[in-house]
Amino acid sequence: MSTDKPIVVGGRPLADHLAQRTHAITTATVEAVWTQVPYYRSLPDEAVRGDVTAIVRRNLELFVASLRSLRPLEADDLAGIRDSARRRAEELVPLAEVLRAYHLGVEHWWTAIGDLAGPEDTGDVARAGTLLHSHLLAATTAVLAGYGSDRALPGDDDSARRALFVALTSGADPTVAAQRTGAELPRLYWVVALHVEPHPDEQSAAVDAVVAERRKVRRLQRELDTLGRDEALSNLSGSGGGVLIPILAAEPGAGDWQDSAQYTQLSRSLRDMERAIGAAVLAGVAVAAPADVPQAYVHAQEILDVALRYGHRSGTMQLRDVALEYQLTRPTTASPVLANLLSPLDSHPAVLETLEAYLDAGCDRAAVASALHVHPNTVVYRLRKVAALTALDVASAPDVVRLVAALAARRATYPGPPT
Repeated sequence: MSTDKPIVVGGRPLADHLAQRTHAITTATVEAVWTQVPYYRSLPDEAVRGDVTAIVRRNLELFVASLRSLRPLEADDLAGIRDSARRRAEELVPLAEVLRAYHLGVEHWWTAIGDLAGPEDTGDVARAGTLLHSHLLAATTAVLAGYGSDRALPGDDDSARRALFVALTSGADPTVAAQRTGAELPRLYWVVALHVEPHPDEQSAAVDAVVAERRKVRRLQRELDTLGRDEALSNLSGSGGGVLIPILAAEPGAGDWQDSAQYTQLSRSLRDMERAIGAAVLAGVAVAAPADVPQAYVHAQEILDVALRYGHRSGTMQLRDVALEYQLTRPTTASPVLANLLSPLDSHPAVLETLEAYLDAGCDRAAVASALHVHPNTVVYRLRKVAALTALDVASAPDVVRLVAALAARRATYPGPPT
């Protein structure tokens, strides 16, 4: 700048004016962006209240700092803007919409400065305009960088960790991939297969579902990084994926982990993760040394699959939690015979649904009536219908065993998880 004198409008330093009004200006700027940039109205409400509001405030604080120092932004000041833009890029928010929001915000600040100034402030307003223009140029450069030009190092790290995950789970030699990450392989891994339910925003007609899903995945990745002390390896999508979490302490051993304190802590952490990402998480868990990860990962996926088929949507499952269901759903020559026992119910979907709910609820008729929103007498009638159609009576213990096995075989035959 050509002078070291503070920029003064309305009889006060402009920096003081804006700092005093930070909250009001931030709120008004976010409202203007939300109103005038249609794409932002499709973002999840928590994104607007959280990320968008935070980056608007940060930009305003940086501009106030420029007014105080009378210098444009420097490279070190732009990290937050780059990171915010990188997150928008990951969510597939169009670059043009982000830049439009920045230009609209600067336009809104310029109007606020004009409202504060009097006729005698022309020179200082011009100086403020020069700094504001410099801020916009620097912020635009940072946004463009966040959308691609400076992502090589983070991208390389993510790629290397994903390559190590693939190598370990596929049985390939992980040596080269491990060297790329700079990590030493641990003695044991928690081998986790995840199913993640949709976030409510993903099912809202007013919200961009892609953005909502990617925000959920990013939160999930952040929680897993914390859980794994930045050493976790993962391959995630909006519906779940796989995770390898190093077990750093001596306990547990490969054969005695089921009741260990570490497993209890892992289960608790995965439950806590649900609150952080705003969606239910179901996990199948096994433990393996690096060389045994491929088999353990398949095993964890099978545990997860069985749990889903039996209606679980949240929690941490190991084999012993679903051992009977797992065994019953393994294909044998008897599987089609057992599944066929229930074929008479194919033309009676309400009766089949009631039987499934009855067996899943541990033969609790009241619980079935509540779950299906029907009268208890309706449950009794439909269960009698099961006996009439299949000759298998739920009042008979041997027949209940056959019905459980038949339902398991049927679920193995028709693999789609229940809704």
